Amino acid sequence: MSEVGDKSYAALERGLVDAREAGAQVQRKLSLLTAIVRIFRETLECETEEDVAQLGLKIAEELTGSAIGFIGELNQQHRFDTTLLSAAGWAACQIPRDQAVELLSNMPNRGINRIGLQEGGAWIVNDPANHPDRVEKPEGHPPITAFLGVPLRYVGGTTGMIALANKAGGYTEADLQDVEAFSVAFTEALNRRRAEREIGTLNQQLALHLQQAEEANKELEAFSYTVSHDLRAPLRHITGFVELLNKRDLSALDDKSRHYLRVISESAQKMGNLIDDLLAFSRMGRTELQHRGVDLARMAREIVTELEGTEARGRRVDWVIGELPSVAGDAAMLHQVLFNLLANALKFTRTRDVARIEVGAEPEPDAEGLVRLYVRDNGIGFDPRYIHKLFGLFQRLHDQEEFEGTGVGLASVRRIVHRHGGRTWADGKPGEGATFWFVLPAAHKEE
Repeated sequence: MSEVGDKSYAALERGLVDAREAGAQVQRKLSLLTAIVRIFRETLECETEEDVAQLGLKIAEELTGSAIGFIGELNQQHRFDTTLLSAAGWAACQIPRDQAVELLSNMPNRGINRIGLQEGGAWIVNDPANHPDRVEKPEGHPPITAFLGVPLRYVGGTTGMIALANKAGGYTEADLQDVEAFSVAFTEALNRRRAEREIGTLNQQLALHLQQAEEANKELEAFSYTVSHDLRAPLRHITGFVELLNKRDLSALDDKSRHYLRVISESAQKMGNLIDDLLAFSRMGRTELQHRGVDLARMAREIVTELEGTEARGRRVDWVIGELPSVAGDAAMLHQVLFNLLANALKFTRTRDVARIEVGAEPEPDAEGLVRLYVRDNGIGFDPRYIHKLFGLFQRLHDQEEFEGTGVGLASVRRIVHRHGGRTWADGKPGEGATFWFVLPAAHKEE
């Protein structure tokens, strides 16, 4: 063959070699892409994290031609507290299953397993028997002829490793790169399943708590309603007999006896008020809300006029009604909120020569369409240490003899506001007045 012919033949051979190498690279990339697609697609059918891990190991074994594989997750003591063998790995294991599980639990991170975990990178050991970091394997452990390890990373940290073993002919740099790329997809798939499990658990807990809250609420309402009605009959008897006694000639009674009758009458009246408040509080949980636009400014003026003719009669009160928006809600219930807060402010400013009671709102709704409103007074205030009791049912921060009340008013305020999707809180100091805040949804323009 001529020299020109020899050169052409050599060039053709090189071209064929290059084409085969290029084809092999394309095939490798296709295999890797297929593996990544599989881990995301097929894990959708996995029910548990172990199923995801087993699938990931199977795909990694097929991708690299490995005989066995395992996954180990590190705990805070840098031991493998979650270790999983592939199905092929279990088949090759000559140790009884229960003993193997015990060995794998909290397994030390040692030998060739820890090489890459210490250095923070993937690693290959194609002659484990002669490696200086080798350690003796337990009896029945399958022999390891080649090893490839890749750290599993999540949110910037190393959480464990995926290890493959016993590829015929040993592992190559290309195998290492493929498993590194695959490990990213595997970690995401595994953590997606964990997140789904945690969300499912949280949803179950939330549903259980909601059910328990609903049942407790129903029990409280039934209890309040029943007790209130059962108390009315003896209360009517007490009140009726006291009225009959007061109509008789009381000259035979001394001052102390007449005082006793007054105490009985006043106590019966307070009990009646408490029953009325308790029934109203119970009804709030059962009454369906009638949502519409509510003009709080007009409502505040009407309530002030009502209070001026009752509790505020004969007192000097400086009422300040600011710019109040329209809100979306049940007009009757919101009237109760505003009335309770204004009446509360009026009661606790009783010791002031001139009471100042202000109703206002922040200028604009927040990003969620909620408006912040407040009722502020210059009254006796309260100790912030007991603020957790302020909106509780039957909770009082002042003596009954000093300031009357049933301890239901502020609890009703919170319950109504919460039913409207809002919240309540308060600020105050002893002797420096108090501010009661509540948040409600703003009314839509068409309302």
